[in-house]
Amino acid sequence: MNTKSSLRSHCTVPNILGAVAAVLLAVLATAGCSTTPPPGATDSAGNAATQSATVHVRAEGSAEAVPDIAVLGMSVHVTEPSVSAARDRAARLTQAVLDELARHGVEEEDIRTSRFSIDPDYQYTNDGGRRLNGYRVVHGLTVTYRDLDTVGGVIDAASRAGGDALAIDHIAFTHVDPERHRQAARRDAVDRLHRTAQQLAEASNRELGPLLEISEGVSPDYGPYQSLSAGAAMLKSEAADTPISVGSDVIRVTVRGVFALR
Repeated sequence: MNTKSSLRSHCTVPNILGAVAAVLLAVLATAGCSTTPPPGATDSAGNAATQSATVHVRAEGSAEAVPDIAVLGMSVHVTEPSVSAARDRAARLTQAVLDELARHGVEEEDIRTSRFSIDPDYQYTNDGGRRLNGYRVVHGLTVTYRDLDTVGGVIDAASRAGGDALAIDHIAFTHVDPERHRQAARRDAVDRLHRTAQQLAEASNRELGPLLEISEGVSPDYGPYQSLSAGAAMLKSEAADTPISVGSDVIRVTVRGVFALR
């Protein structure tokens, strides 16, 4: 073998391997530092903003409702020298009131005792002292009355039965089926919600998309309405029943919605 040829062979192989290694390192470095955006990434932020545009709307709906139930609060107040005397007299007067209510068609389940108490009744003197004046019994009743056309008459009848011992503490009006009125107010609120969203979309030169979310706001419960004090309720006259004006209620519901915009 030629000595020069042998030497060239030994020198060429390491040189080739070194060149290949250098090329591989360059390729790996280039791949790790690439700044080329992935396919589909161009303008993705703008498209996403366009697709996710929304409008948030709030609307209130209402429904007028005439009450159909009266809730009467009345109580017998009796003071006597002894506990037994006060309790017995209060019991007789309360029973007389209950009998009168029954004669006017009030069912037993529409009457409940809301308060019963027996307390010493003291009279205070000018020198800061006190002396026992007797014992005071209070028997309170809550009465649900379902004929509003004659509610003034039943108040007068109960007052005659209880005499000076009976106090009409309050009268309030409510509804047998409040949910029916709430549903009407809710439908009105949702209708207003859609109309408002449509107006906002048109004003923004956009097209209104589908309703994405909807929720109902918290509103007061439908307890008794138009509560009147005893003084307002007991406007008696000799010739006619106590005049009671029922009036009407406006029941309101608030809804909130999120609509898509295109």
